Amino acid sequence: MIPSFTTLTFFVLWASGVSHCVLITQWPQYISRSPSGSAEMHCYQNDTDYQHMYWYKQQRGTQPQLMVYLVGSSANYEEGFKSGFEAKILQKKTWSLKIPSAQRKDEAVYLCAASLHSASEAYFGAGTKLTVLEYDVKPPTVEVLRPSEKECRNPLDNERQKTLVCVASGFYPDHVSVSWQVDSKTVTSGVVTDEAALREGKSYKITSQLRVSAEDWYNPERRFECFVRFFNGAEYIDYPSSIPGDTAPADVLTKEEYLRITTKAKLSYGVFIVKSCVYGAFVAFLVWRLQSSTEKPRN
Repeated sequence: MIPSFTTLTFFVLWASGVSHCVLITQWPQYISRSPSGSAEMHCYQNDTDYQHMYWYKQQRGTQPQLMVYLVGSSANYEEGFKSGFEAKILQKKTWSLKIPSAQRKDEAVYLCAASLHSASEAYFGAGTKLTVLEYDVKPPTVEVLRPSEKECRNPLDNERQKTLVCVASGFYPDHVSVSWQVDSKTVTSGVVTDEAALREGKSYKITSQLRVSAEDWYNPERRFECFVRFFNGAEYIDYPSSIPGDTAPADVLTKEEYLRITTKAKLSYGVFIVKSCVYGAFVAFLVWRLQSSTEKPRN
């Protein structure tokens, strides 16, 4: 048995995939197989010749379990993984894990890792999610919901904001990712997506929110688009849905209207200042004339 890694180290390195210029590339991201189908995944390490390589299995809601570690040409399997799995080193920097006959109990996220030696820090790949299919593959139905008219200001910065919600439902399996575009440009600021899809009977559902300023929303020429990328077992397909911005209600002041009003107010104020200066100069002139006439010497 090799020493276990701390949870903190595991999640930091797994989430980033990169640390101290060590990159572990793992593929594919998703695998869908019918029961008894064969599944195989691979890992590659760059800029290193680390001799210790590992495979971990993580089922939802559990800690990762070490399955096997490889040193040289030797594969050392942990208890519970000594049958049904085939791990091997393909080349000096590439290693693989094969499940010849995948069953429902094998459904999990599989992670590879590499380290200089057994007691050193390990670097993880991004993970491969294996789904053993119970039902037929179904693509998502995607819809973008309009913001609520009663949405209040953000209490943190008192800015008027609007929240769009993208709902993808009816898909199986849960091999999806969600992204947003505004006017055909990808945005990440203001985006909050469910950490995992929610199981609903024989399918899944996932939601994502995009928060934008009220000024951006109240622009009918602006387009907000949600993309749900779904892996159907053979290829990735994007399923989009979009809505245009809205026309501002009569009681809502848009950015353009605000600028127009403030510009008009500045102009009016400027005219008022000029008139005041002219009037002041005229009064000063009258006072000067009056003083001049009263100060003339008498004959």
